[in-house]
Amino acid sequence: MITSTEIVTPHSAAEAYAAYKGAASAVFLAGRQGVKYQKKHYDMAVDLSQTGLNYIEDCGDEIVIGAMVTMADLAASAVMKELAGGAVSRYLKEEAAREEMRRSTLGGLVASKMPFSVVLPILLSLHVDVMLQNKGRMNLNDYLGCPPMGEMITQIVVAKELVYTAYRAYRLSAADEPYLTGAVSLYADDSWQIVIGGRPGMAAIAKSASEELTEKGMAVRENVAHLASEELQFANYGTCSEAERRTLTIELVRKLIKEAWKGHSKQLQMNMKK
Repeated sequence: MITSTEIVTPHSAAEAYAAYKGAASAVFLAGRQGVKYQKKHYDMAVDLSQTGLNYIEDCGDEIVIGAMVTMADLAASAVMKELAGGAVSRYLKEEAAREEMRRSTLGGLVASKMPFSVVLPILLSLHVDVMLQNKGRMNLNDYLGCPPMGEMITQIVVAKELVYTAYRAYRLSAADEPYLTGAVSLYADDSWQIVIGGRPGMAAIAKSASEELTEKGMAVRENVAHLASEELQFANYGTCSEAERRTLTIELVRKLIKEAWKGHSKQLQMNMKK
């Protein structure tokens, strides 16, 4: 567990960020992601629970999610049930029994950049930006690739589009951390996004595989599955070797492409009936 000399509970995002930047060493308390694994002392812990960042707003072409929205809040949200074929809601309902998941916040999850997260690959397969206090708006993929820069996430902004996302996580058992995760999204313009996580690095877009599938379609899905396993970096970690992860990625991508295509086809049919 982390420890601190002082805990402050600001009442706005601006106040929280000012306290964080003014301390010699500080950490944000924004959910439970990774906290129990850290063994570090800070001069100040900034509790974000009273900053007013717990909201989900449908803004027409975007969904704006406050950083302190919990996974339980997301799972219960009617707006999220419509997003990407309900991918986020479906996964969170599967995880509903886990206390850690119920109390975790979306901002904390994104900020922690957890390599074995299932939510991150889903978000990365969509068009998502993060809003950073005093630093503006940043694409999620760019944010995940940046080193720590003393940032504070205030919002996660998701584009509302006709898209279907399929996801999967490989685990030894239901209670275990995944050793490979992934998500594949198919958009209304026939473009694809393929994301693999738990490599054991954090989620990453398989760009070449995504572009190949977008350009040539379902006829090359087998080649695309192999391409995804070849273009990304994998390593030995835990119970799964690099070679096993590469082999499983082929199976993972193959299945997710098929599932996303079927789900998106149903989406289009339903839209035509409206």
